[in-house]
Amino acid sequence: MSHLPLSPADMEGAYRFIRSPHVSAEAIANAGFAVTAAHARDHSLLLALEDTTALTFHHTSVKDQLGHTNQGSSRALLAHSVLLFAPHERKVVGLAARQIWTRDVSKRGQSRQHATRPYQEKESYKWEQTAKTLATRLGSTLANVISVCDQEADIYEYLHYKQKNNQRFVVRSMQSCCINEHDNKLYDYARQCQSAGSRVVKIPQRVGRKAREAVLDIKFARVTLKARPTSVASRIFRSTTWDASSRAMQQTGWSGIC
Repeated sequence: MSHLPLSPADMEGAYRFIRSPHVSAEAIANAGFAVTAAHARDHSLLLALEDTTALTFHHTSVKDQLGHTNQGSSRALLAHSVLLFAPHERKVVGLAARQIWTRDVSKRGQSRQHATRPYQEKESYKWEQTAKTLATRLGSTLANVISVCDQEADIYEYLHYKQKNNQRFVVRSMQSCCINEHDNKLYDYARQCQSAGSRVVKIPQRVGRKAREAVLDIKFARVTLKARPTSVASRIFRSTTWDASSRAMQQTGWSGIC
């Protein structure tokens, strides 16, 4: 806030507002989410872009309020956010959901027990929790929404939830899963599929990486993923890999991994 172009009086008013016992961070956030949900009704297609970010603070006065990050001694808050984007209009609609939590420092290393912990107690359950929040918040508008998630969301239980509730999604595959359509696995099968075209993507420059162009070879096929024996979603369910262009998503309504 100190970097905003506010007068001393406005700055003091802002701090009084934030410190008021009648104001909560949750109420402020929910007001913003409600505005996003209202604007979302104006668009026929929306991408729900999801990701998790570590908010690191180095000041020692807040160290005890933060959790571990699995990276050395650093402490942080974790925020899982959903940003709605209208691809046809090339417009950011707004923030639709956010979860904030910390990892208990005393339980660091619990990831080693990942296979034995109940799904609802795992940090990865955040994907399904967020999907349920969006369903409640957006109502019928959810039919126009496609969730776009990185490979961290390649979880059987989450994919099963999305399929069961007819929610559209594109999830980047984390590993080559076993499928019914091929003796080997998903990636081997995808390599054999016929190309449906290509697309050039311009990748901007960033620290340690020059700007460049990448040529994407687009392939799609309907496949049946085999769930892990220990998974809650122990039965086989249908999924799809496909061209992630906004036109294809609107016309087919398919969901899948890519």
